[in-house]
Amino acid sequence: MASIKLILRTHQVDQTGHSPLYIRIIKDRKTKFITAGVKLKENEWDEVKQKVKKNHSNSARMNAALSQKIADAEGQVADMERKIKTVSVKKLKEAIKGKEVPNFFEYARKRLEKIKSTVSYSTYKAYTSQVDKFEKYMGTKDVYFDEITVALLNDYKFHLGNVLGNGDTTQRLSIIVLGTIFRDAIREEVIPETMFPFSKITLKISSSKRLFLTKVQIDDLTQLKLIEGKKSDDVERFIPFLYLCRRIAF
Repeated sequence: MASIKLILRTHQVDQTGHSPLYIRIIKDRKTKFITAGVKLKENEWDEVKQKVKKNHSNSARMNAALSQKIADAEGQVADMERKIKTVSVKKLKEAIKGKEVPNFFEYARKRLEKIKSTVSYSTYKAYTSQVDKFEKYMGTKDVYFDEITVALLNDYKFHLGNVLGNGDTTQRLSIIVLGTIFRDAIREEVIPETMFPFSKITLKISSSKRLFLTKVQIDDLTQLKLIEGKKSDDVERFIPFLYLCRRIAF
């Protein structure tokens, strides 16, 4: 028998102090989450009573709506379990959501493996690390494309800058990687273009500061002794730069 409960995911707190509320389904020790479409402050949610506290201005209306969501979810689960005794938690989630939307992380991992042989290793690692970072923020692999909204992405940007201390450039990279995966999914007709939330996301561009070598540094480089017959990737990449330095020095 599956269990259903409302969970306030406080690790995803946004810049206003609100956290998203999710419906959690547990079946055969496997867990799935469905967004409840509600965000609350931690002091506005009663975990034990599974209710919005009265200090919230719309507590009565929100509690009624949440009770209906839970009742509908429990009804869907009961119907599925009655029809299919071995129904999986994934199928239960799909039944509650009312539509089948691809899992973002499942698609992202498969897509990264597809492009692994067509991009540089550093690019592949950069994309993988950004997907890993987003998964850690979400706290679960069970995230579907339609759950990644403008609000969620703005909350993630806040987390990147204010919790992880990432600068504007790193924040841009993090969001761009996620957007690229969305674009790939749209191009492959995995999801509709209407599901793309990134066009409403604003990304800052840091003003970069160009750095120059000093004359002393250039002199040191021009005096660098290369061992004859010894080749390495680093040396080979360095030779054109040394040639340029010698031209500048003379």
